[in-house]
Amino acid sequence: MSREAPRPSAVACVVLLASLSGCAREPPALVEPASDPAEARRQLAALAAAGPVPIVVIDAGRRPSAAEVAGLAARGVTGLSVRFAPGHHPEDGRRLVVAPWGLVEPARICAEPGPPAAPEEERPLAAAWCEGARAVASVRVPAGTDRVERERAVWRATARLFPDDYAETYGLNLFGLRVTFGASFGF
Repeated sequence: MSREAPRPSAVACVVLLASLSGCAREPPALVEPASDPAEARRQLAALAAAGPVPIVVIDAGRRPSAAEVAGLAARGVTGLSVRFAPGHHPEDGRRLVVAPWGLVEPARICAEPGPPAAPEEERPLAAAWCEGARAVASVRVPAGTDRVERERAVWRATARLFPDDYAETYGLNLFGLRVTFGASFGF
C-alpha cells in the first residue's frame, strides 16, 4: 500500500492558519472620548507616593471580590508601585472606580453611579480614574463569562487607564528624538 505525499498547497494552508491563530488577540480596551490617561497616570503616581490609593468597586456580589479587584488593578499598573485600598471614599477625592460587569456607564461612573443593575454575562468592564465627580480617564474592556476573563479585564483596564510612561521618563533624548529600550510580552 502506497501513501501519497501531502500536496504543497495543503501544507502551506495549514502553516498559514497556524501562524494566523498565533496572531489572534483579545478585543482592545477602549479609552472613552475626552479621557486623558497620561494625566491619570501623573495623578496616580502622586497619590501612590502618599500611601494606599482609594478604589471603589461597584458590583452585584459576583467574583472577584473588591479586595481581589484591588490586587488585580495594582497588577495592571506597570512601572509604578501602587496599592489600592477598597472601600467607599469621599466624592471629592481622587480614586479608581471599577464596575466589573459594565453595571454603570463610564460617563456617570464618577458622579453618582447609583445601585448596580442586574449583571449580564457579556457586559464590558467599566473603569475610571476620578477626580471628584469628573472622570479624568475612563475605559471599557470586553469581559467574558468566566472568572479568568473577568479578572484579566480588570488589569487590562488599569493598564490602559495608567499607561507606562517609561519612554517619556527614562528614554534617551538624542537630537530631539526619544530613543528607548525595552521589551514586552503578553498572553
